[in-house]
This record gives sequence, structure tokens and C-alpha cells, in this order.
Amino acid sequence: MTTDIEAAAQQADAFLAAKKKADDMAFMLGRVLAEMGIRVGDTDSWPLLKGRASLSGEPSVFLGTVPLPTAKKLIDALICAESEKRYQRDNGAGRDHGA
Repeated sequence: MTTDIEAAAQQADAFLAAKKKADDMAFMLGRVLAEMGIRVGDTDSWPLLKGRASLSGEPSVFLGTVPLPTAKKLIDALICAESEKRYQRDNGAGRDHGA
């Protein structure tokens, strides 16, 4: 049986581990967005991106409010990526589109 202090310490450890994981995910997402020309922290691009964690140790990333032009850019990129994936699946990977 664990004491209240041990249980609290375990909960704190789980929270800190989840917070680190969430911060890492937010950082990686920020890097991907930067590669797309979307700047995190810019009110006209992507104002807020933050790693969070629940007390139970569940990590999450808070995306904040994203301006419509940025959302459209992300949608276009996702549509292009899905289209390319389907093209490669249907026509064989590694073939040239123009051939």
C-alpha cells in the first residue's frame, strides 16, 4: 500500500513526464510548421502552441486559435500529401509523375 506522499510523488512524476513529452511534441510541430513558412508566436500565422499535461499524466498539445489563412495552408498541404500518398499507392512508389 502506498502512502499519500508516495501517491502524490508518483502523480507529480507522471505529470512532469507527460509535460516533457507534450513540450517535445509541441516543439517538433513548431519545427514542421516553420518548414512550411508558418511562424508559431506570430498573431497572423499561429499565435499559440503549447505542451500540456493532465494530472493523470496524459500529454496533449494546445493549438490555440489558428487564423483562417493558416488553416487553409495546412488543409492544402494535407490534401497534397494525401493525394501523393494515394498516387504512389495506386501507381507504384518511385515512378515519375510525368513519365
